[in-house]
Amino acid sequence: MKNSRIIIVEDELAVRQGLTDWLSQEHEVSGFESAEAFLDALNDFEFEDGLPTCILLDFQMPGMTEVELQSNLKMMNVQCPIIFMSGNAQQSDVIDAWRGGAIDFLLKPFTGAQVDQLLEKLFAKAEQIASVQESVVQEKSLIQIPISQREAEVLALLGKGHRQAEVSEMLGITLRTVKMHRASLKNKLGLNTIVELTRYYDEHMPSIQFIAKGN
Repeated sequence: MKNSRIIIVEDELAVRQGLTDWLSQEHEVSGFESAEAFLDALNDFEFEDGLPTCILLDFQMPGMTEVELQSNLKMMNVQCPIIFMSGNAQQSDVIDAWRGGAIDFLLKPFTGAQVDQLLEKLFAKAEQIASVQESVVQEKSLIQIPISQREAEVLALLGKGHRQAEVSEMLGITLRTVKMHRASLKNKLGLNTIVELTRYYDEHMPSIQFIAKGN
């Protein structure tokens, strides 16, 4: 399975086929002769599958303009980086493309090596950004609470509905020790009843990061 997706929208068959043949060695590639053809096939793509995707878009094609395609993709909430391919784009056109979200331009004629270099840079940056975002999400999702590992075990078992006597037997500790840990949890977390403790477990246990305070 390829680890990235390239969508080529280019009306010149030779250019489209040449890019497809070159890029298919490393990427999942789909080619379209017009913006309209691409939009018609949009539902065939699973853009939420996490596969890094880039659109190589010819800057001057018959029919729907490249800027109109950008607008349509935005309305459909399809957010893929777009690299424009152009031989003679006017400055005003380039400005409109940048404003629409274009990230780079390939000037025709270009080589396969130039395309590879640009895509490698693009996907490396995307991977770095995704890694940072994932790290931030994980950090935000962790709830740090100052309880010991043993208190965490007691919390987990009580939260699953086990009685204190059962917890005692399962952990190999005395009932008195279980009650002591239960009282500690009440003081630290403000969980006054088993119902509150169970609800807390259901809501937070998957994302809790315990700060070990001994046994």
